Amino acid sequence: MSNHPEKTKERILAGPAPRDIESTHFITMWENYADRVQQESGDRLAVDINGHQQVFRRQHDGLVDIEDIEHAHHLFAAHETTEGSGRLFVTLSHEDARFYDFDLSAHDVEVDQHEHEKNPGARGHHMRTVEKKTGRDDENDLKRFFDDLVADLNKDAAGRDFVLLGHGTGKFNAAQAFAEYREKDTHPLHAHVIAVGDIDLSSAGEPELEKKAQELAGR
Repeated sequence: MSNHPEKTKERILAGPAPRDIESTHFITMWENYADRVQQESGDRLAVDINGHQQVFRRQHDGLVDIEDIEHAHHLFAAHETTEGSGRLFVTLSHEDARFYDFDLSAHDVEVDQHEHEKNPGARGHHMRTVEKKTGRDDENDLKRFFDDLVADLNKDAAGRDFVLLGHGTGKFNAAQAFAEYREKDTHPLHAHVIAVGDIDLSSAGEPELEKKAQELAGR
């Protein structure tokens, strides 16, 4: 990766806002840091990062407007406040989705030379439940369910990585279906799905759910 993206970001965050950032460097920076970058008509650049979207306008002199530099600063600042603050795992069945939060910064605490105690702050906790509303059209019901799930993820956990856990028995795996649905839709949220796995949701308690999620997340 070129060192331009990192240097451009550093200059934008350092302040005062620089007035000589080249548009080509600005675009390359977003291509390296944003979830999605799309060049629109009329020299407009749409950037999705951390659940937020900002549209920038390319100036005719090849430099980035000072207001766009300030917008970029705010986008990065918002990203840094949530990045690394934790991850979610989401259990998905054919009836509902349940959000759980756990702390990736938690670590083993040494008790003595031979034993370790797990930091109790690592325990996940149930945040919310999104229920699937049923009608007469299974396909549309599923689409509405997934759209509701996306809306809640964007509202409560924008920019945070998460693990999807689906029911480990039966023919239909809602977690896998949701991951495929988001991937086909090329939604920025898809980039934050770090793993998809199976577990028997009918018998697993929160400790088992968290253990499985952490295994999938590479903890």
